[in-house]
Amino acid sequence: MATQAVPVGGEVAEPALEERFCKLAQRWSEETAFYSMSWQLVEHPAYREIIAMGAVAVPWILQEMEHGTARWSYALEDITGEDPVPGTETGDFAQTREAWLAWGRARFPGK
Repeated sequence: MATQAVPVGGEVAEPALEERFCKLAQRWSEETAFYSMSWQLVEHPAYREIIAMGAVAVPWILQEMEHGTARWSYALEDITGEDPVPGTETGDFAQTREAWLAWGRARFPGK
């Protein structure tokens, strides 16, 4: 099955970018599986490379967030400059996840 380009906010994400994202996300997940400190997760080179990909990575991050338990909110904040998580929910992983997923559904309908 051929991978097609994905439109993202007026840009088109090349299949090679999605493949790169997937490899980085997998590497990050595997290499940080036993980290307990948030700073260890967000300072990992693969995570930083994903953030450097910019807005094109946002739909893929949201997809990862929807299907997994990885902590992607820091990357989403860095890339988008937004934080849809009300202050009282900060630190609650489930509520943070849901707030970001709602944010994503509002911006990427049908994804």
